[in-house]
Amino acid sequence: MDTVTTTCPCPKKECENNTNCTSCRARHKANNNLPFCLREKTLNFDSNGVNISYTKTGEGPPLIFVHGNMGSNHFFKECPKLFMGYTVYMPDSRSHGKSDKVKRLNYNDMADDIVRLIEHEKMEKPIVFGFSDGGIIALLIAMKHPDLLGKIIPAGLNLTPKGINGFWRFCTRLVFTFTFPFKFGDKMRLMLKQPNITADDLKAITTPTIVLYGEKDIVRLADSQTVIDNVADGKLVIIPKENHGSYIQDNQKLYDILKEYLYEVSVE
Repeated sequence: MDTVTTTCPCPKKECENNTNCTSCRARHKANNNLPFCLREKTLNFDSNGVNISYTKTGEGPPLIFVHGNMGSNHFFKECPKLFMGYTVYMPDSRSHGKSDKVKRLNYNDMADDIVRLIEHEKMEKPIVFGFSDGGIIALLIAMKHPDLLGKIIPAGLNLTPKGINGFWRFCTRLVFTFTFPFKFGDKMRLMLKQPNITADDLKAITTPTIVLYGEKDIVRLADSQTVIDNVADGKLVIIPKENHGSYIQDNQKLYDILKEYLYEVSVE
């Protein structure tokens, strides 16, 4: 694995050593806090007229977490503490969290938002972890921009609406019937109409790809396998006894799974 070394630039006295955060990191973590240089910043940028909110934490190689439908970046709230040695970016997708609401959601627009975030922050070869809808978004970015990302790690993805198991697709349609045109209607519509990614589309992906799949997931394993069968460099990881979101909501468990597939980072 690549080894990336970062230097902690803490300007505050609370960090005992400006060039070595090992001890202060442990002390702040014990206090359920973070060193000054790793504290979260809430920022925003304009994505073709839509204000996208995101948090930025830490220093090091860029690592982006993209949440799923009806979620927000709060889904990954413990990740900045766990993924020390990275600059962790956690956007709220359009019509989610603190980002602007739009009339009609589209996965391609949501993927373009992440591309614009990468450009806005001038990231170089970020790793994108995407859960559920976020995994779809990661695939779309890699399809359209083969040289932009360092790696994608989609989890719990589906390639078409039929990739959601029948019972859960029925539940989604039921919720859509009773919530359209209310708050959640467009989010349900999105899952019922999109994505529509083909095997030929996937052949455009040259970015290294790790697909995570919970053994008890509500999406079909066949869709994850189709990704691996068609991308240039792919690996499928099936996580025993986990469902669609159980290993994501437990951020410590997510870290334990992901650390094997990230760059090896040492903090000096």
